[in-house]
Amino acid sequence: MKLYSYLLFRIYRFYTDRMKEKDIPLIYVTSISTVLIGFNFFTIYSFLVYRSFFRDIIPGKYYVLVPVGIIWILNYFAFVKRKRFLEYNFKKDLRGGMLIILYIFITAVLLVIVADKNRKKIADQKRQHPTTRQQKPKPSLEGRIKKWWRE
Repeated sequence: MKLYSYLLFRIYRFYTDRMKEKDIPLIYVTSISTVLIGFNFFTIYSFLVYRSFFRDIIPGKYYVLVPVGIIWILNYFAFVKRKRFLEYNFKKDLRGGMLIILYIFITAVLLVIVADKNRKKIADQKRQHPTTRQQKPKPSLEGRIKKWWRE
């Protein structure tokens, strides 16, 4: 938990020091940390689906917003609102900043790798099981106009 508190501290200090944001830095801290946690959970979820531990239970891309919203609410009320992460008296140093950047980089790289593997798996499944029913193309407006003009 101390590592997560350090992440919150560094995001908070970024917004108060660099961005000179004094009004609502806690909203920014909550949002950025929620996005990172959301990426981590979605990466783990996608990896488990890729390995066929369970079937894909998220039917569409908008259903991802519900868990992210829940994470945001829990993150804000459990960690950020009370400013517990400031009680540890962390110091800003180069090593800690590099670790935060490394964490963000690893999160992004793992998300891309797992998403690429899932994309390849879906493409292989479509190639192995093509659709047998041919869909009749819908007539275009241009085709209707040409047909009307000839008649």
